[in-house]
Amino acid sequence: MTQQRRQPQQAQEKEYTWDDLLNAVGQDFSGGVVTEADEAVDRSSIRRYCEPLEIDCPLYYDDEVAKQHGYKGVIAPWSSFGAVSGNALWKPGYGEIWNSTDPDHTISGPGARSRRNEGPQPPPIPQPKTNAGFATDIEIEYLRPVYVGDRLSRRGRKLVSVIVRETRVGYGSFTVYESEVINQRGELVSKMRNGGYQYIVGGKGPTKQRSIYG
Repeated sequence: MTQQRRQPQQAQEKEYTWDDLLNAVGQDFSGGVVTEADEAVDRSSIRRYCEPLEIDCPLYYDDEVAKQHGYKGVIAPWSSFGAVSGNALWKPGYGEIWNSTDPDHTISGPGARSRRNEGPQPPPIPQPKTNAGFATDIEIEYLRPVYVGDRLSRRGRKLVSVIVRETRVGYGSFTVYESEVINQRGELVSKMRNGGYQYIVGGKGPTKQRSIYG
């Protein structure tokens, strides 16, 4: 008698609706992961940030001037917080990630997969599949100065608003996510709100706009 082995069924990817995304407003999709910057802020990183922008402010290079204005010493430019709190796009062992001459190419290949698979994985965002998207805006609230020697981290990815609507490019949702930047002492340095539009190219939807704000 021949016994047939049952092949394990692969888990089907869940299909989400726009209502699922609307109902998720207020949820944190970071998975509780706190991402620490690869390096601490130093004078070199401040100089390299200021140089191409030609920022000639002594608060960013002169300790005495900074102290005269109430700071403990040289501070990082406020607009640099996003840069000095992020991780490197490439690290040794990632392999090639810029592997296309396409001007619209984004990171792909083993390196990109390595970055996505590092550490705990955040929960999936309950959003229908889309095939295009772009950033729309960023809002930053600066709460505390960043000094030479500080090492920043990012935490949280709270969905604070969703607007589902059709535009000239397609049908999708305008979303805003809020995250926080903290220093090595756990002190809140800034809050960031990043907006974007994820959509189906040429997609059509109801004429009525739907939106929820957290």
